[in-house]
Amino acid sequence: MRRTGFAIWAFLALSGLGVGCFTVADNLYFQSRGYSTAVIGGLVAVFNIAVAVAEIPAAIVFDRRSYWLAIQLGNLTRTAALVLFFLSLGLVADVAAEALAGVGAAAMSGTSYAYVLNRLNGDPAQQRRALGRIAWLGAAASLLGGLVGAWSFSVSPRSIWLGGAVCMAVAGAALLLGHRGRGSGSSFAKGEVEPLRHYLRGLGVLAAHPRAWMSVIANAALVGPLILWQLRLGGSVIATVLLGFAVMKVAGVVGGRLIAGRRIPRGLLPLLIGGNAAAIAVFALAGNSIIVVASFGAHVVAHVAISVYCSAQFHEVVPDSRRAGASSVVSLLGSGLTALAAIAVGMLAEQSALAAVVPSLLLYGLVLAIAIGSGIRARRKAGGVRDTEEPALLLD
Repeated sequence: MRRTGFAIWAFLALSGLGVGCFTVADNLYFQSRGYSTAVIGGLVAVFNIAVAVAEIPAAIVFDRRSYWLAIQLGNLTRTAALVLFFLSLGLVADVAAEALAGVGAAAMSGTSYAYVLNRLNGDPAQQRRALGRIAWLGAAASLLGGLVGAWSFSVSPRSIWLGGAVCMAVAGAALLLGHRGRGSGSSFAKGEVEPLRHYLRGLGVLAAHPRAWMSVIANAALVGPLILWQLRLGGSVIATVLLGFAVMKVAGVVGGRLIAGRRIPRGLLPLLIGGNAAAIAVFALAGNSIIVVASFGAHVVAHVAISVYCSAQFHEVVPDSRRAGASSVVSLLGSGLTALAAIAVGMLAEQSALAAVVPSLLLYGLVLAIAIGSGIRARRKAGGVRDTEEPALLLD
């Protein structure tokens, strides 16, 4: 924390609190306004389209300028979106709010990671710990925000957006005060600004890297359980939704802590993926709500651990000057893959819950296959001597 400063962690905690305020019941709010499932899906699509359109341009500007500025502008845009939701002006205004939220998310997607990681000394263990801390801090703060959001929803449904906006505004103020205290020099990307053509070429190379695709696929693999969890837990009742939300966030904290240590045991990645596959199958097949909740929690623990590990492995090969851009490339590719998988999940869900989680199971298996292939190539290059930082270490 001495290297990164306290302000960024306060910002991440307050942002997580704000996100939890509205994500615990956002779909229930839209339903309370009379929106059909198709309209709600359309709003989600608008958000993802806005993220995809703004992702790379935002990264190009902010990777070559200021991460701090990217975070602040993204946070301001997202706060404006939440205020627009709170005003409840109608469907057109809600579509505009989704677009604003997507642009804000694009500006911030890779920059908060870059802001933290570029202040470390490049040690993979430190980067892994930092990513794990970001994951569990966000989950813990979001859980607290979810409790506040569930209560405020029962009082006034649209107040979930106001609570989120207030938290985002306070988060921006905290980062502003911390930035002034540390001086402006620490908020800019490291090194000289490289020519744009070279920068874009470098992002293309990173996008084709196996570790990038491990991260992309691991993030997209969540889509099946994420779509199904409210249906499996009885999404029409706010108390049941809060139970599922709480399990998801607590499991996220455990998953982030699980992978944040200095040493990663041998064989952990295949163990996580195998256990995760079993948890997803039980989640889809179980008829008892307690078993559904327990298996869902086990899945989230494994997913967060897998996702953090894959992200840390990717960032080991990313230069500081392209940190935000590389994260944005992963986010962009992940959004596209998630959209395709979501279509498949929606179609298969009409048959059965087990069929609906098949895309997720295949994607997790693909993550393991890429890790195994990368490990084999690494051992061949090293002449049979294993590099302690290669993914092969997790496969023995």
